[in-house]
Amino acid sequence: MNNGKGLSSMLQTAAVMVVLATSVGILSACSPAVNEEPARIELRLMETTDLHAYMLGFDYFRQQPTEAHGLVHTAALIHAARAENPNHYLVDNGDLIQGSALGDWVAEQGAGYVNEHNHPIMRALNYLQYDVGNMGNHEFNYGLEFIDATAAGANFPYISANVLHAESEDTWGKVSEGWDNPMFPPYVILEKPLVDQYGNAHPVKVGFIGFLPPQIVRWDLQHLQGKVRVRDIVAAAEYFVPQMRAEGAEVVVAIPHSGLRNYASYPEFAEQASYQLAAVPGIDAILFGHQHQLFPGSPAYDDLPGVDNERGYVRGIPAVSPGYWGNHLGIIDLTLEQTRTGWGVVASAVSVPAIDERKDEQLEALLMAEHEETLAMLNQPLGAVSERISSLFARIQPSTAVQLINDAQTWYAKAAQENGDLPADLPILSAAAPFRNGSQHADDYTVIAAGEFTLGNLVDLYVYPNTLQVVELTGAQILEWLEMSALAYRQIAANQPSAQPLFARFPSYNFDTISGLEFAFAVSEPPRYNSNGELINAEARRVVNVRYQGEPLDLAQRFLVVTNNYRAGGGGSFPGLDGSTLVYASDEEVRKVIADYARYNTAQNEGELALDLQRNWEILLPAGATVEFRGNDSEAGKAEAALVEGLHRIDQDADGYAVYHLKASEAH
Repeated sequence: MNNGKGLSSMLQTAAVMVVLATSVGILSACSPAVNEEPARIELRLMETTDLHAYMLGFDYFRQQPTEAHGLVHTAALIHAARAENPNHYLVDNGDLIQGSALGDWVAEQGAGYVNEHNHPIMRALNYLQYDVGNMGNHEFNYGLEFIDATAAGANFPYISANVLHAESEDTWGKVSEGWDNPMFPPYVILEKPLVDQYGNAHPVKVGFIGFLPPQIVRWDLQHLQGKVRVRDIVAAAEYFVPQMRAEGAEVVVAIPHSGLRNYASYPEFAEQASYQLAAVPGIDAILFGHQHQLFPGSPAYDDLPGVDNERGYVRGIPAVSPGYWGNHLGIIDLTLEQTRTGWGVVASAVSVPAIDERKDEQLEALLMAEHEETLAMLNQPLGAVSERISSLFARIQPSTAVQLINDAQTWYAKAAQENGDLPADLPILSAAAPFRNGSQHADDYTVIAAGEFTLGNLVDLYVYPNTLQVVELTGAQILEWLEMSALAYRQIAANQPSAQPLFARFPSYNFDTISGLEFAFAVSEPPRYNSNGELINAEARRVVNVRYQGEPLDLAQRFLVVTNNYRAGGGGSFPGLDGSTLVYASDEEVRKVIADYARYNTAQNEGELALDLQRNWEILLPAGATVEFRGNDSEAGKAEAALVEGLHRIDQDADGYAVYHLKASEAH
């Protein structure tokens, strides 16, 4: 009987074990075994930035198709990147609606048109299903009403953490009170079901925070004064990122429309602050832009401490900047791992694939009506020119391109003076720069052939929708202005056996020359200023032989200098130009001023635009020096090079630029 009870007990135990085993088997089918890896998610972040209204693969300067830029080509990369990974977010990082002729055409129609039809560029981004948009500085070029109308058409949120509605007239120069009344949400926390390696979906919270250059309140003073205030980029991150984490953001992505720069001491309101953002706790990835550079990859970022320019890391944080005009797509792949407290980043990879001939034809068709309207606008004739207008050697000698801008600005200011809008007793000078002088690519030069002159040529000549402004300065202040322009050149030594590089890393749009004066750049001397406009060598003088009407410049004499809103408001950090010297602000775009001048001038000269090139400045090379620089290698470039004394074409480099050597004149 004891044996029977034992058998019964054994059978009951066996039954329990079978039930337990079955239960374990059922559980095993629903979740990974204990010894398998924890759940991981591969999250892909994609970025476009500095599209500047280049939607179609079309070169509006030459009025021909191109495969070198355009969102229709970037879209092909976006589709491919999405197909590789279902877990993705697509972000645009600003400077979206201004830059190409298409953007100009829409802006010309005004906010009313955009309210009624939706901005075609916003329709394009909606079609591509962007998740987040960040504001750039050029969004403000057309005023607040236009921004509001444009952003209202987006099917995704727009963000910016450091631009707010003004509380007073004082919008610059001090930290404003508090963070209330932002123009846009500082950040958004989005939640998509992201799929792990086992096929399970998880609701991960990903936060995006945006930033823009605080300098907007100077650059677009005429639109923003008394309406907008700004905060420092890093201060905004330090304030808002902890809030994002507290609200549940498991991944935080910073989207600064700001470049990389390492400062000895970080200045409040710095324009380039992405390097400093990387040190703010809580940021997992950075999608940056503004400098039109490629990261990783651009030589501009080779020598920054803590920056891996091959793999794409800034102070250990994965970061990407995909160039400009849609020529690349920025991609950061984050590996997320689940812990007891949520999801965290455990690995990352960065890439910046370049566009190719592939394009999204459906997107192209979506924009074709506005594109055709743009071409019709560009082909409006203004007259004819008897000689080529170009910026091919505009940093070597005076150019017809800069001359035309200065002539038009001077003409406008003299009319304003006659109307009593400017003091009649002050002489007028004009400052302008070559906007297209090879900075983007080997064909990035203004070249307007002799013959018919159209409105489209103005897009080639004057890239930005700057408005005309006038500042009042002394001769001494004007001298400092030109000293800043002299940063375009490296310091050149005498009697060197090999050619020395001539041009410094300095934007051509900051190389102002001033008509009405004669002067020279003595490039053997050291710079007086650094690129921040800070005096670094009080004894240095690179601008020499400065004369007005044949006499040495009187440093105490006062002048009216015609320029644009960017420069008058402090753009480029030129000493003495911070908005305080402004005496006249026009609502007229400089391009319209040039168009009006061209119509007036051609009417006075039997349909021909008269140009009288004033050779009012020169470069002084030291004895025995030869300098080297890159230039345009077209037939026009070669023809103009032949007219420059001491200039010789040496070769063509891998990027398609001509390599030139310029020898010092024996007279110098």
